[in-house]
Amino acid sequence: MARIRLARTHAETKQYVSPSSATSSTELQRLQTLSTVVPDVLLSQSLQKVEAPNAATTSRSVLAGIMSTPASMRRYQFAIQQARFYDKCQLEGGNDVVSCQVDKALVNVGSMFLETVTGRVSTEVDPRIAHDKDKLVARGRQLVAMYHEVGVERERVLLRMPATWAAIQAGKQLEAEGIACHLVLVYSFVQGAAAAQNGIGVVQPNVGRLHDWYNRHPGVIRDPNEPSERWAMARAGYGSEQVNPGILLVEKLYNYIQKHHGGHTKVMASGLRTKAEALSLAGCDFLVVGPKVLTALNSATTLDGYNTGLSAAEDMPGSVDARLSPQLAQAAEFLPEELATVDEARFNEGLGMAGKELLAEGVSRLVEDANKLEPFFLNLAGGQE
Repeated sequence: MARIRLARTHAETKQYVSPSSATSSTELQRLQTLSTVVPDVLLSQSLQKVEAPNAATTSRSVLAGIMSTPASMRRYQFAIQQARFYDKCQLEGGNDVVSCQVDKALVNVGSMFLETVTGRVSTEVDPRIAHDKDKLVARGRQLVAMYHEVGVERERVLLRMPATWAAIQAGKQLEAEGIACHLVLVYSFVQGAAAAQNGIGVVQPNVGRLHDWYNRHPGVIRDPNEPSERWAMARAGYGSEQVNPGILLVEKLYNYIQKHHGGHTKVMASGLRTKAEALSLAGCDFLVVGPKVLTALNSATTLDGYNTGLSAAEDMPGSVDARLSPQLAQAAEFLPEELATVDEARFNEGLGMAGKELLAEGVSRLVEDANKLEPFFLNLAGGQE
């Protein structure tokens, strides 16, 4: 009891801190205290350069990059060969044999990433079945079983799927089995709301791509629930005259999930192209940040943690503050229709022009990557026998 009382007394008493005993921090360091910053690195060499990365992705595009780079290919040669001759895939028929082998390659590479990553690896489920709930569930279970065979338990794995209605329903079933899911290609509020209502682990809106779409369609209202776009941005506190629909979507999803679903579903903001965009979402669960933005954040110092001996750091300019938090989310307001349970009809209607177009484009792009990879995978692996 004496120790507890001593701790309380110490915490309640303001202590003088000499100027030399505290130093300033970078914007990146401060941001990392508010959000989990995920470096956006695709290839294994880049991943090795990140100190204790907290997450990684293994997908067909990542495999293609590894296989087309000699240095990477040497490191992963055995893993790819092993996938090519994985005996359980021989039980499949026709094209399913190759699809199974690619899944095995994803798992082998993902398990190698986990030697460095402190958190989870997000592993892509075949995008060609993005609209088939039952097949998504079956392939998801198969991927988790493959990870188990190499000693990686489901707690270290996320299943990565496009945020289609079928994937949300598949995710609901997989999450009920203890298999966490990660939905990408989120471009509308209804996708994130449906995911949260169905207990999905992670949703990933892409700020940059949504912003680009609205720039290509200048006549489309960016936020139909706000009478003034400039006022909406000012209310959000971002200090910009032009509304960025991607940033508004992340903020809206985060607030909705925190206020109405207890923060169970995590929001992972990606497509952040500038330091200002990353800082404007400080406090979001995850921020996927590319090398240029990481460098910019790490090069900029703040006064957080610095003490002149005359004034406290919080009284000085230059701090990086949380723009999103569970507490701030409680003040967010939503229309009755935004709080309604999302069924398939409401989902399709709520996607809107941007959501429908970008989701379809994204799935098509992933399918193209998958179709290109399989013959390349066979030729490359077969040539190494």
